[in-house]
Amino acid sequence: MSYVVIARRWRPQTFDEIIGQEHVSKTLSNAITNNHIAHSYIFTGPRGVGKTTSARILAKALNCEKGPTAVPCNNCSSCVSITQGNSLDVLEIDGASNRGIDEIRNLRENIRYTPSQGKYKIYIIDEVHMLTKEAFNALLKTLEEPPEHALFIFATTEIHKVPATILSRCQRFDFRRIPLKTIMGHLQNICDKDQIDIQEEALLQIAKKADGSMRDAQSVLDQIISYSGDKVTFEDVSKALGVIHQEIYFTISLHVNKQNIKELILMAREVFDSGYDLNEFLLGLEEHFRNILVLRSTGSIDFLDVSENYIEQYKETAALFSENDLIAYLQTISETQRLVRISQQPNLKFELGLIKLAKMPSSAQIEDILERLELLKKKDHNAVVEEKPTISYPTETGGNTVLTQKTITDAWPKIVSQIGAQKSSILIFLEKAETYLLADGTIQIDLGAINAFQKDLLEESKGIVQNEIEQEFDVSIRLELKYEVKEAEQIKKEQVRETQQNKAAIMQKIRAEGGEVISKLIDDFDLELS
Repeated sequence: MSYVVIARRWRPQTFDEIIGQEHVSKTLSNAITNNHIAHSYIFTGPRGVGKTTSARILAKALNCEKGPTAVPCNNCSSCVSITQGNSLDVLEIDGASNRGIDEIRNLRENIRYTPSQGKYKIYIIDEVHMLTKEAFNALLKTLEEPPEHALFIFATTEIHKVPATILSRCQRFDFRRIPLKTIMGHLQNICDKDQIDIQEEALLQIAKKADGSMRDAQSVLDQIISYSGDKVTFEDVSKALGVIHQEIYFTISLHVNKQNIKELILMAREVFDSGYDLNEFLLGLEEHFRNILVLRSTGSIDFLDVSENYIEQYKETAALFSENDLIAYLQTISETQRLVRISQQPNLKFELGLIKLAKMPSSAQIEDILERLELLKKKDHNAVVEEKPTISYPTETGGNTVLTQKTITDAWPKIVSQIGAQKSSILIFLEKAETYLLADGTIQIDLGAINAFQKDLLEESKGIVQNEIEQEFDVSIRLELKYEVKEAEQIKKEQVRETQQNKAAIMQKIRAEGGEVISKLIDDFDLELS
C-alpha cells in the first residue's frame, strides 16, 4: 500500500479530535444533540485549521446510521463512504473551479432529489468566496427555503468576499489560528505514536513555520522526517527549512548592546555568505527583540514562544536593555525590512540596519544628555549681572540691614505675590521684571518695553511696590522704575526677536560647553529650546 501522509493519517474523524477549535466542536455537538440543526453553515478562518474537516465530521454526524449523533461511529457504510470521499449524499464542491452560474443551476436541479442512503443531502462548498456574483444570486432562494433533506456547509478563508445576503442566511463559525504550544503538543503526540525521536526546539521551529495551521505543521513534519529519518534534531530542521539558529540573534543583541560595529559588519557578511533570506532573518530578529521587550516589560516567561533552553539566556539579555531602547530597535528593524524589500542593494540596507542599531544612543545616554541640556539652560537663564557691592541700610530700630543683589532676587517672587494681592493688574509686569541693586543703593526694577497706558498704571502703583519692598526688608529704600515706552505692535515684534536671539545664544553656548556628543544629538534629532 502506498504511503499516506501525516496530514491525512491524522485527520480528525470526530469532533473531540479537532485541535484548537473547541468552541466550534462544542456548539455543533450540542446542536446535533438538541436537534437544533440549521440548514446552512459557513466556516471561516485561516487555512489548515479544520474548516473542511469539521464540515465532513458534521456530515458524518448527521448521516451516521446511528444518528444524527454528536459522535459518529465511523464504521457504518455512510460514515466510511464520507471518510473516503465517495458518498452519494455528501458532495464536496470546489468553489474555485465550479464558480459559475451554470454549476449552481445544476446544483439547484439536483438538490430536489432525496438522499440515497443517509438522512440529508449535504453540499460542502470549499472556497465559496470564489463564486461569481451571479452564482451567489442563484443560491439565494435555495438557501432561503431549502428542501428539508438538504443542508449546505460553506468554507472560506476570505469571509469579506462573501455577500452579506449569503451570510445572513447561514450560521457563521469563526475558526481561529491554532496556538503555537497546541501545535507543538499535537506534533509531539504524533511523533510519540509513530516512534519518532524529535527535539523540542525542532518542534518549536516547525510550529512557527506553520503559522497557526495544523495542516501546514503536519506537512512540514512529514518533510523533515523524510529528510532526517526517525531522529529529528534542530540542525535537521535548520538545514531542511533554512531556519536561523537562535544563538545568532543573541550574539547580535550583545554586539548591539556593546555598540560593536566591527562585529556586526562581520555578522552581516556571515548572513550573506550563509544564503539566508534577509527578510526571513529580519523577521526572526524582530521576534527576538520582541521577546526581550515582553520579558523586560512583564517579567514573565509565559508570553514567550521560545524553547526552554533559551529562557535563562533571554532573562540575562533582557537585563541589558531598557524598554525605550527595545522599542526603538523594533522600529529600526521594521524600517530596515521595508528598505531591504524595495532596494536594489538589499545587502547594503541590511548591513546599514545592523549598524544603525548599534549607533543608536541608549535611553540612558539621552536622559543624561537632556539633564545636561536642562542644567545648561538653567545656568544661562539664571545668569545675573555682576554682583554689586553690599549696601547697608539703617533700620527704624537703630540697627543695620545689609542688602545684596542675591537677597533682593531671592525675595522678589514673594514680594510680587504680596503686591498682586493688592493690585493684580500689575502682577504680570512685575513677574517678568528684573531687579537690580545699583551702586548708590537704589533698587531698580527693569520692566522692559511697555506702552503708554501700562506706564501710567505702573507709575501710579509705584508707592505700593516700594512699600512692600520696605516691609520685606524693614528698611527705607530708593526705588526706580526702568522702562521703554513703545507701541504695542512694536513691543510684540521685539519680544519675538529677542526670544529667538536668546534661544540661539543659549544653543550656541550649549554646543560649546556640551561637546561633540551634544552637538551631534542636537543635529540628529533637530532639538530646539522650548
